[in-house]
Amino acid sequence: MQAGHAVCLDAKIEMGSRAELRAVQEERFQVMQRHAYEHSPLMRRKFDSVGLRPSDLPDLSHLPKLPFVTKDELRESQVAVPPYGDFMGVPVEKCLRIHQTSATTGRPLLVLDAWEDWRGLYLAYARALYAAGVRPADMAMPAFSFGPWIGFWLSVYALQEIGALLYPSGGMSTEQRLDTLLTYPITVVGCTPSYALYMIEQARRKGIDLATQSKVRLTFHTGEPGASIAGTKRRLQEGFGALAFDLPGLTEVVLWGFECAEQSGKLHLNEDYCYCEILDPESGAEAPPGDVGELVVTNLFRKSLPLLRYRTRDLVRRAAEPCPCGRTLACIDGGIIGRLDDMKKVRGVIVYPSRVEEAVRRFEAADEFQIIFRRRQGLDDILVRVDPSPTLAEEERQHLRQRMSAELRNELGLRVSVEIVASGSLPRFEHKARRVVDERTEVPF
Repeated sequence: MQAGHAVCLDAKIEMGSRAELRAVQEERFQVMQRHAYEHSPLMRRKFDSVGLRPSDLPDLSHLPKLPFVTKDELRESQVAVPPYGDFMGVPVEKCLRIHQTSATTGRPLLVLDAWEDWRGLYLAYARALYAAGVRPADMAMPAFSFGPWIGFWLSVYALQEIGALLYPSGGMSTEQRLDTLLTYPITVVGCTPSYALYMIEQARRKGIDLATQSKVRLTFHTGEPGASIAGTKRRLQEGFGALAFDLPGLTEVVLWGFECAEQSGKLHLNEDYCYCEILDPESGAEAPPGDVGELVVTNLFRKSLPLLRYRTRDLVRRAAEPCPCGRTLACIDGGIIGRLDDMKKVRGVIVYPSRVEEAVRRFEAADEFQIIFRRRQGLDDILVRVDPSPTLAEEERQHLRQRMSAELRNELGLRVSVEIVASGSLPRFEHKARRVVDERTEVPF
């Protein structure tokens, strides 16, 4: 693709002027904030708590006057007013879909959508897939679980919107999916990064090289930030012999970002679907380009969930330069850097599990890993358990332990204990991975 000449599904938004985009955002914001105030009891309480009405927010520059909305508040709402809570903006009888979050950090959240909201959700997803390079000529296999999780369903509807030939595999086993990849000319695969790595591992155990024996040319990944972690991305691309793309989003918001075919290390923001603030976690002020901040999003289309100033807990870095593809949508550098929920303090040093993953994935002999935060003799300690390749000899395993320990110390600035466990003994994940265990009874965060 020639730089500055991106092929877009919605060029008017993706390649239009910033002034035109701002006008779209302002118009949608006015509709959404009035709808939220009039139809969502929780959002009305947010306005009332600071003595505001929609007329007090004539444009987006006044948005910071509103307090944040958190996921914990949504969970508490569903406990107090079961089963759906009091934050919805449309009656249940007008909704046609129900999904739930994966509950990696607490009680699952039920999310309902009316038709127009659902259409907006899958159109945002289709934009992302098209930007990555998915076309009607592709045969695509969404390999997410069939269930109440939104990723599978959005990928199905988005691929249909593009016109790709669909081979949904939500109810299949890994063995069946691998057989399908060898039997049919599937060119696009979608799943979590963890599950993609598991597919690659299982294929190799069967003597299958997906990079040469399948027709896959593109993979897309959501549910966790692995596809933007350099070491994990490299493994995905080498394992499938295909380009891997990161699609970050939240069940309760939208697919807020996407990586284009340029693969410049930047992720575009879906700014017409959600207004994005990137705020300094300490001061709450807008973080300047190049600095890390928490992504806070305001829904601009989803009347079922009219959430204004929703804290994602995701830490991102606003890009100072645009993507060379030519899209005018704002960008972040390097995907999700970490999550405030995942942030750990060890002997005075902030540690993000994504940094550990980056170091571990540099070692081809490490098939899977687990991070244990623990306390030994009154001091905090990090233990990384490594599940090695079954072909690794005992002497090589000890060498792997020593090299990885040195790499982690260099990456984190901390001494890290590394333990090599029996091959195949650590859990694998089809949905969101749960690799982090904090055994400390008293922790700083």
